[in-house]
Amino acid sequence: MLARFINFVRTGGALNYYLVILIKIFTLSFFLYLVFWPFYPELSYELSLDKQERASFAKEIDHVKQETEGLVAELPRPEHPEQDNRIIITKIGVNAPVIISDSEEALERGAWLLPQGSTPDKGGNTIIAGHRFKYKPPSSLTFYLFHKLSVGDIVSVLWQGESYFYTIKEIKIVEPTAVEILDPSDDPILTLFTCHPLYSTEKRLVVWADLLSF
Repeated sequence: MLARFINFVRTGGALNYYLVILIKIFTLSFFLYLVFWPFYPELSYELSLDKQERASFAKEIDHVKQETEGLVAELPRPEHPEQDNRIIITKIGVNAPVIISDSEEALERGAWLLPQGSTPDKGGNTIIAGHRFKYKPPSSLTFYLFHKLSVGDIVSVLWQGESYFYTIKEIKIVEPTAVEILDPSDDPILTLFTCHPLYSTEKRLVVWADLLSF
């Protein structure tokens, strides 16, 4: 028996055996990664903070202000501060530059301010879109967790050095052809939208928010 084992090792059998085991482990790990990787960001989000506490924080203006100011303070100082426009949604980890452009290619660099809309300083309907699944958390450019937002949550927009805070009033799923979401508004509102459901461009998930005045 011992002689057979020694011969097994000498002929490379042990090396081959363990190599096969390692390949099997690697294959299984890779398979599990492919299966669970799409769900990891949401699972991480669910485990990151008590749900009730997170929901409460997302609706408290003082907390959102404090967290927003902290995020802004960590940003590198731009050469022209008035051009450092950003959308910050602390509840879902969004902290993205708002790109002014006539083309949706702006989405490759951050969130896109649609030309059909207004801007926070002018009132009306400010319309911003973001990628849903091209980037995933912890990237701050993604609207991946957009479905976690709820009525009453607070969203902030940094525009030309001023902070504007909005409270979500309505959330709705619409068809991609629903151009009415781009309609102007007499009141100062924020319209945010992204693809829906996850990993699909079939519909649009839209959030409408009212400007908070202090």
